[in-house]
Order: sequence, then structure tokens, then C-alpha cells
Amino acid sequence: MKVDWNVVMQEGVIISIVGIVIVFAALLILYRVFSWVSILISLNIRQKLKRQGKLTGSESDSLMIPGDHSAAIAMAIYLCNELHDEESNILTIERVSRVYSPWSSKYYNMRKSVR
Repeated sequence: MKVDWNVVMQEGVIISIVGIVIVFAALLILYRVFSWVSILISLNIRQKLKRQGKLTGSESDSLMIPGDHSAAIAMAIYLCNELHDEESNILTIERVSRVYSPWSSKYYNMRKSVR
């Protein structure tokens, strides 16, 4: 049974290229879907605000929050979640006068002389 390696390599290259094209096409489709979802949510919010009379024509273009405001809100949320009691940061170490401890047992066993 003789294997034609040229055919195998060509098929492998074709399968690899098709796989890469499928992956990038799926990523492009997901990118488009998520960008459209954000646009649809924004349109929905604008329609609700117009129905309630809280949004005029000149304000409808400025619904986006500036970056510095977003950073300030994110920092406030972070600091709010980090609230806890202040600690003294003092470490206390007490000396124990035990000669034997489980940590040193291997050391004592290794020091025994072999007969």
C-alpha cells in the first residue's frame, strides 16, 4: 500500500485553510452581532426617554458617557467594594521551648548513623 504524500499534504493544507476561514468568519459574525446589540439597546433607551419627555432633539445625540466619567464611576465602585476594617499590621511571634516537633522529626531521623 503506497501513500501519496503530495495528496495528503494538499488535503491537509486545504483543511487547515478552511478551518481558519471558518474561525475568522465566526469571530466577525460575533463582533457584528455584539455591536448591533449595543446599538439596539441604545435606540431602545432613546425611545423610552423620548416617550417620557425627558429627551429633546439636541440631547439625543449626547447619550454616551465620557471616558473620564466612566473611570470615576468604576473607581467609586472599586473603592466601595474594598471597604473593610483597618488592621494593625502587627505580627506577633512567640518562642516555643519545645525541642521536638513534627517538623524536625525527619531531621533527627536522617542524623542517625547507619550500622
